[in-house]
Amino acid sequence: MVVGSTAAAAWGTARMTRDVDLVTVIDPVKANSVLEALNKPDLYVNVGDANRAATSGGSFNVIHAATGGKVDVFVSRLDDEFTQSRLDRRVTADVFGVLAWVATAEDVVLAKLRRRLNSRSEVQWRDCVEIAQVQPLDRQYLARWAPILAVEDDLRELLSFIDGL
Repeated sequence: MVVGSTAAAAWGTARMTRDVDLVTVIDPVKANSVLEALNKPDLYVNVGDANRAATSGGSFNVIHAATGGKVDVFVSRLDDEFTQSRLDRRVTADVFGVLAWVATAEDVVLAKLRRRLNSRSEVQWRDCVEIAQVQPLDRQYLARWAPILAVEDDLRELLSFIDGL
C-alpha cells in the first residue's frame, strides 16, 4: 500500500518527493519468494537489508538502476493492528499513472503524526494540515487510534487548527 508523501499528495497538496513509500506485510515463511521476485537486472536491492526487514520488520530500498527511482519498503509484522487496519481500509487510486492501493486520508494523517512524535517535523505537520483542510476526515476513527499511537495532543491541535479556519 502506498503511504508517506505520495499518499499525502493523493489526499492533500502535491509536493516534491524523492521516493515512493510502501507498507507491506510479508509472511516470513514466504519472504524468499517475495525477494526473488525483486531480483531483476534493472533493480538494486540490498539483499541483507531486505531479508532482515522481511523476517523481523523494518525497511529496505528498491532502486531502479537506469532512472535512480527509489521505493522505500516498510515491512510490518503480521500482528501490527494499525497496519492491519490501514490495509483493511486502503483504497485504489491513480499514483503516477499506475492504479495502486493507497492508505486512506485518516491513516496517512495518523502515520505522519506518529512519525513526527520525535522529530517534530514541519514537513509531516504541513502534510497533515493540507490533508485535513481538503478532506472530510472520519474523526471517530482518528479518535480511536490517537491514544494507541500516542498522538492525541497533536491530533487535538490539528483538528483545533482546522476548525479555527
